[in-house]
Amino acid sequence: MQLSKDVRSKLVSELRYCAERISKEKDLRRKAFFYCNAADSVHSILDLEYDSQLVLIGLVLEVSGSMISNRVETILSERDISVELIDGIFDKLHAYLSELAINIEENQDTYKTLEKIAELAFTATERGYYLYTKGVMKT
Repeated sequence: MQLSKDVRSKLVSELRYCAERISKEKDLRRKAFFYCNAADSVHSILDLEYDSQLVLIGLVLEVSGSMISNRVETILSERDISVELIDGIFDKLHAYLSELAINIEENQDTYKTLEKIAELAFTATERGYYLYTKGVMKT
């Protein structure tokens, strides 16, 4: 990823902040809020310096954040409680955001981390949760 040192540092700092807040928050909505802000941070960096890998990172974080936020709202509003959030989902999101920050900081490939994030978020959907309960997915 071709980012200047200052922009890379800013992005890493933002991702770490979001990860830390996910870890500290108790409320599911607030955890989801801070997770969703990771995508916003990536998108704001795109205004400063464009990189196609940042587009992919931003999209994965945005879509996964939407999937998780939608499930949190569905559960808390008791509209549909058939699909639960898997145990430790926010702990894993904290770990994966932290891992993503390290990948970016050290200019390493981010694909495997993004794959883990996408798969974890998929468990918040009906199909993903079903496959998780069958043991097909092991996030």
